[in-house]
Amino acid sequence: MGTAAVLRSATFTEPVGPAPVVAVGYFQPESPPAGQDQPESQTSRVVVDLRDGRRLEGRLIKGDPAKITIEIAGFPTTFNMADVLRVEPVPPVEERYKQLRSIIADDDVEQLLLLADWLRDREAFSLALTEVTSILRADPNNTRAKTLKQQIESTILLRAEAMQRQEEAGPEDRGDRLPSKPPRRPEFPTLTPDQINLIKVYEVSLSDPPRLSVDRETIRRLVEAYSDHDLIPKSREGRAALERRPPVYILELMFRLRAREFYNDIRVDGEPKAFGLFRENVHRPWLVTTCASSGCHGGQQSGNLWLKNDSPNAEKSIYTNFLILERYRLADGTPLINYDEPAKSPLLQMALPRDASIYPHPLVATSSTAVWRPVIGSTDDRRFAQSVEWINAMYRPRPVYPVTYDPPKPTKGVPTLPNDPIGER
Repeated sequence: MGTAAVLRSATFTEPVGPAPVVAVGYFQPESPPAGQDQPESQTSRVVVDLRDGRRLEGRLIKGDPAKITIEIAGFPTTFNMADVLRVEPVPPVEERYKQLRSIIADDDVEQLLLLADWLRDREAFSLALTEVTSILRADPNNTRAKTLKQQIESTILLRAEAMQRQEEAGPEDRGDRLPSKPPRRPEFPTLTPDQINLIKVYEVSLSDPPRLSVDRETIRRLVEAYSDHDLIPKSREGRAALERRPPVYILELMFRLRAREFYNDIRVDGEPKAFGLFRENVHRPWLVTTCASSGCHGGQQSGNLWLKNDSPNAEKSIYTNFLILERYRLADGTPLINYDEPAKSPLLQMALPRDASIYPHPLVATSSTAVWRPVIGSTDDRRFAQSVEWINAMYRPRPVYPVTYDPPKPTKGVPTLPNDPIGER
């Protein structure tokens, strides 16, 4: 395995031959002293090999013979041990750094930059700064090294300022006093099943529909309400035949009639293709685990955009988060999702490295969370292509769903989202 591959995988050893199942009990996380946080480089990290071929690294939260929970990008993720092939501890960052540095030549700038970036991602800022400074001594005009050095120095400065603010705050501001009861997490409002169904109806592809159902009483009411329209059969036989038509035909008829008051009488028992792509390629792999993590847009300190980060596989989470993204606007009125040019969507651009984005994500830091890190490496990344594919799969022209939803308001407030008139469907 080459150095670059090692840096990307963040592990040193690949399983040779059948990989044994390692008991999780050997890797219980060590508790830090009371009132003291551990830097990432000193926490118990593990690599979990799953039977489906995935290899995931994260901070071990807890484990037992039945399940293991690790924190990935700030989001606790639980796996059944029946699905786990192997669990192995990850050496401390400092130890891995020494191993990696020993196999990189001093003049191999590309690999040294990868190493510095790898250290930065693991919050080993001093080591990262040492490496990038060394690169600039040998190559003062290296643009990538200059940019990385600025990012690392900004991270260190922002963290120092955040820690100073915390130290200067009084005991009440710091929350040093122990509450009599643990604070209760506020309820995150979600869409109702009927609202979710209505959004599904608007996104159904008539050429590739999911499972649909409609009862005959709905068809009879539709015929009665639009009896004068040319698309409605006039004969008793024709109307009886209409009741035997498949649900997708009835839905298409409703679309042609613009019979919006009947849309929610079509029950979408499956999932429109576009939302399958959103769930599998966007929501599950990176939106919830990174953007909606508690340290980013998944908590009360979320700035102007707050997403639901629990029950990530539930329909109410998927469709609620989508509607929030769909209706959210930047300060200048730009929507997060650009349906005309999906690759230019701020939602995707803000997931890229800041120096490669037309909408750079703001730098954010707290005393316990590192500054923002990119979710997608570049526009050539598979995640970027899959996200563009999802946006392209959404219905055109874009409807504006007749769904009233008031998103939660973080500490700093969130702009009111519009409830616009209904679109062409």
